[in-house]
Amino acid sequence: MSGGRAALQVSEGKLTDGATYRWSVRACTGVGCSAWSAEQSLTVRVQPLPQMPATQSLTVTGGALATVSAPTDCDAPGCATLPNDQLRIGTADGRLWATHLKADLGALPQGARVTSAKLSLTRADCTTQCVEQKPDVFELSAPWTPAQSGKELLTAAGEEKYTSDTVLPEIDFGVLVQSWTDRGGNEGMALVVPGTAAAAAYYSGAAADTAKRPKLTIEYLPPTAPGAVSEVVAVPGDTGLVATWNAPLDSGTTGDLTYVAKAEKSDGSVVGTWEGPTPRAVFGGLDNAISYRVAVTAKNAVGSGPVSRSAPARGATVTGGPTQYKDYVQAYLNARNKVVIGTSLTAADAAAESPHGAVFGELLGSQEATLVGAREALAPRNQSYVGATSALTEVVAGTDAVTGQPVLRATVTETMTIRIDGADQVSENQNAKRFLFSVSGGTVRLQSESDDGQAGQTLSATAAAATQVIATPADAVGPPADETGALTLGTDGFPMGEAPAEGVRQASYAASYINGLGTGSWAYNNTGVKWEYKYDCTNFVSKALYYGGGMKMRSGWYKRDDVWFKNPWWNSWPVKASYTWSAAENLRRHLAWNRPGYFITRVSDVRKGDVLFFRYKGDSVYEHAAVVTANYSGRIHMAQHGGPAHTTLDDAIARNKQTPEPIISIVVIRPTGAR
Repeated sequence: MSGGRAALQVSEGKLTDGATYRWSVRACTGVGCSAWSAEQSLTVRVQPLPQMPATQSLTVTGGALATVSAPTDCDAPGCATLPNDQLRIGTADGRLWATHLKADLGALPQGARVTSAKLSLTRADCTTQCVEQKPDVFELSAPWTPAQSGKELLTAAGEEKYTSDTVLPEIDFGVLVQSWTDRGGNEGMALVVPGTAAAAAYYSGAAADTAKRPKLTIEYLPPTAPGAVSEVVAVPGDTGLVATWNAPLDSGTTGDLTYVAKAEKSDGSVVGTWEGPTPRAVFGGLDNAISYRVAVTAKNAVGSGPVSRSAPARGATVTGGPTQYKDYVQAYLNARNKVVIGTSLTAADAAAESPHGAVFGELLGSQEATLVGAREALAPRNQSYVGATSALTEVVAGTDAVTGQPVLRATVTETMTIRIDGADQVSENQNAKRFLFSVSGGTVRLQSESDDGQAGQTLSATAAAATQVIATPADAVGPPADETGALTLGTDGFPMGEAPAEGVRQASYAASYINGLGTGSWAYNNTGVKWEYKYDCTNFVSKALYYGGGMKMRSGWYKRDDVWFKNPWWNSWPVKASYTWSAAENLRRHLAWNRPGYFITRVSDVRKGDVLFFRYKGDSVYEHAAVVTANYSGRIHMAQHGGPAHTTLDDAIARNKQTPEPIISIVVIRPTGAR
């Protein structure tokens, strides 16, 4: 009853439609594994995704597609020129030519979802049996005009390739075009053939024959209202209910979705309305004698989608009344906070000091080692928890459908104050929680605390379920973690400031292609951005690198470590994001070996915008990522999705020290965007 959800993607072709299979699960830690659970039956019913909507086409050409070639071995503009109607890529007449193209995207509707973009260049030096070039494509990081030199064009292009080793007609610029619309900036792209490869000549935008001019053909889905949400479930409680649902398969535009949920009587009259970005709504003040259903619509900047409704649900009186269960949970959280800050030295002390200690004492006792261990681990580092509060809102008490026992569901807002070298840092975290009780012979016990969103999630019955969790394919288990560049941890589990290991790329403070200050600031200011995955840590870090740091997307097969992209235009196909965008180990490998970034192996060298990767005991790969937001004299502050939104590295280590899965390795990488 932890509220966690495991997901495994079974390889294609392994299951047969209509066949029945049996499965079981067990839990494992570094100590060992539990017994297998009872076998469960699963009958496969293949429900493929619906057909993708028809795309529209936009051809950018002529004056809307600026094109010019420049010799990149010249320090000044105009050292060599071409005929006005020609472009050149490669080596010719003793010069190394590169071509700059910049598309005016004003005709692309705002919010459109780009599915592909292909560049067509017509050869001017041959008509038949032309050998296709495989140019390196660079997205410019800074403005460039023909009044500047070719060398300055290469400087603006940087070292970060969008793609390479692909013949020009097969390069898909869709991700690049989408990124220009996402971030509102477009400095164009440069096409370069490395080395001394012979040049190819193409017609420019000034060609007399308009059919021979360069063309960028963009396929896109026009912005529309979103589709219908699915799997709307209303779970009743005592005079209230909690509703959950899945996001629509079609989001309609690249903009963010919000939801409007309404609690209705059977005659359609509305008794409550909720609006927000998360797929969960709580309604209170209902009548247990009346059935209600919940109607949900998704909306974006274009409009609202169709209405989806839950089955009718009717509340019932919970044994003992809802108020007592709220009081029990509040008392439990208060007692736990006292152990955290040391007002109560032990869980037994905290329980004894509470009038409801007998209800939660056993559960709190099971957490004592973790709570006390974190407190004691920070003390030698001149840090301490000096304040902790918990508040309950959106409370609904009811009866659990599985156990028949009382359950309380609520939004818990936890505020923590950590004193670091005499200065206080306050962080706030908000989560939907589920508290399950048992009642026997008049004795009430709090049995468990879990994540309500995960415990109550209903996955889609279609292939869209793949977008709701990050699953590990059965045939694609990652390799063991490479510990190159990891911080040296002392016997206390905290980092030591030792010199870098031999062969490790240690960061200098030279200019980087990634804006670290922007990355750190975006992460600090946007921890409240909507979660898109069950484990959203790496998605959050990638957004910080992309929107704050300006890191460029790279196109290619989504499983490869050298690509990095997110598809904002469609929720499910071809894929939502590359593995490197959404999974910590894949992003670590991408930043370390495919950009490549610099390893920071001394705590004193860590700075704002660096990316932290964590490996836990029992894991073969790095499972968590966060962004550094500050370094105050070796005290590393970070922002994350998963755990407290704003916290310190020491706090993260301390919180995990006494758990079955403590942090055993930490890698810090400063992305550069190179290679």
